[in-house]
Amino acid sequence: MATSLFNNVINLIGVAFMGRVGETELAAIGIAALVFILLTMIPYGFSVGFQIIIARRAAEQEYTSIGKIFNNNLVFMCAVGILLFLFLRFLAPIALEPFFSSQAIYDAGMSYLHYRSFEIFLACFAFTLIAFYTSIGDNKIIGISALVMLLVNIFFNYSLVFGENGFPEMGIEGAGLASLISSSTACLLNLGYLIFSKYRKQFGLFNFRKFEWLQVQSGLKLSGPIVLQHFLSTGTWAIFFLMIEKMGIEALAASNVAKEVYMILGVTTWGFANATNSLVSNLLGQGRHDEVFELVKKVIWVSLVFSFALCAAILIFPSYFVEIFTNDEKIIQEAIGPVRIAGVCLVMMAVSSILFRAVTGTGATRYSLLLEFITLIIYMVYVIILIPVLNVNLTIAWTSEFIYWLALAWLCWNYLKGGKWKTYKV
Repeated sequence: MATSLFNNVINLIGVAFMGRVGETELAAIGIAALVFILLTMIPYGFSVGFQIIIARRAAEQEYTSIGKIFNNNLVFMCAVGILLFLFLRFLAPIALEPFFSSQAIYDAGMSYLHYRSFEIFLACFAFTLIAFYTSIGDNKIIGISALVMLLVNIFFNYSLVFGENGFPEMGIEGAGLASLISSSTACLLNLGYLIFSKYRKQFGLFNFRKFEWLQVQSGLKLSGPIVLQHFLSTGTWAIFFLMIEKMGIEALAASNVAKEVYMILGVTTWGFANATNSLVSNLLGQGRHDEVFELVKKVIWVSLVFSFALCAAILIFPSYFVEIFTNDEKIIQEAIGPVRIAGVCLVMMAVSSILFRAVTGTGATRYSLLLEFITLIIYMVYVIILIPVLNVNLTIAWTSEFIYWLALAWLCWNYLKGGKWKTYKV
């Protein structure tokens, strides 16, 4: 949760600063960051599969396998990082330009991604380290490095965006550079801790003798569907924002504000959901299949406590949350409706995301992909009817989030009740 909080606060900071620079920058940073997140879903998905396997091997006490899995996946992820960097640096600007109706928003967004393109390689490396720490149950360094990343990001965002503390005034480019600097710092901390920890000798980490594709292939069977499902999920959200962009700069800026409120207040749910992957996998590794439902119910109830409190705060005081990001009165009024919708969705997310991660944690990643795919079809049909066809207002457009979480929860619950996941081997 702490890691999710700090990472989302970093996005919040960039959006909040851009809200003081201009509405074009505020509109651009949200959609550009979403493009970056879309690409990071590829290494993130790979790391989830890797995390599930390590957690299962740890529960089975097969410690000799852990180092081999880690070393080979680290090499593989570095190769993925190089490919993603080349795409984001050279091909993405060409591919994205036709989708923007505003040249100003496009130019500002590409300026932001100029520096963040280097960060995509670090993300691949970092996801591998974080997945390892999570799978063995040692999360201390993740929280510490995330806190350091947050503090570094605040300093450099303020300094580079506004030209303070002797730094040049870079505007939206400064936000991208600040993110790169802070991510580099966190990555070095995570790496340094692992190098000097007991785990390096215990599991034989960083002993690169030869690349064993079979160690990666077993993870890809799990993570391949996860990569695709996260990519599709984030991709459809990016399409939603590109449709919103056609409604005007103010609508896009307001939606970006709602997105940040949604993400920052959803960190408790994301933290619980991420832990559910390893917890379910660990239980199954111990042969405790009958305890999975009890575990999932407990996680959902705890997550709901946080979500109900945050939902109430948003519904009663929406303007306080919006004013964190902008002082433009028009954008504030435009964002209040979507922010309230996001608040209600936090409750639905608390149930749906944990059920979904429980499905993933069983190792049934092909079924989780199928469930996500069906949900996204329902979601996109609803979005297309609302925005291009009916031309509804921004608040009504955001009700699409209701449809997404409701459909996903129903599908996941029915799958888990079916019991087929009990036969899966990882």
